[in-house]
Amino acid sequence: MGATSTITDSDLQELKDLINGLDKKIDVNQARIDERLNAIESNLSDLKKQADKQDNRLWVLISGMFIALLGILTKFAFFPNP
Repeated sequence: MGATSTITDSDLQELKDLINGLDKKIDVNQARIDERLNAIESNLSDLKKQADKQDNRLWVLISGMFIALLGILTKFAFFPNP
C-alpha cells in the first residue's frame, strides 16, 4: 500500500540545478524589463520636452496675435480716417 520513495543526492543536485537555472532566467528577464522601462522613461522625457516646446510656440502665437490686435485697435483709435 504505502510506497516509499527515497531522494538521492543526484535528485537533490538536479533540483538545485533547475532552481539555479530558473534564477538565472529570472535575472535575465528582470534586466530586459529594466532596459525596456528605461527606454520608456527616456521616450516620455522626450515627449515632455516636445510638449513644452509646443506650449511655448502656442504662447508666442497668442502673444503675436494679441499685439497685432492691439496695434489695429490703436490705429483705429488714433487714426480713424483711412
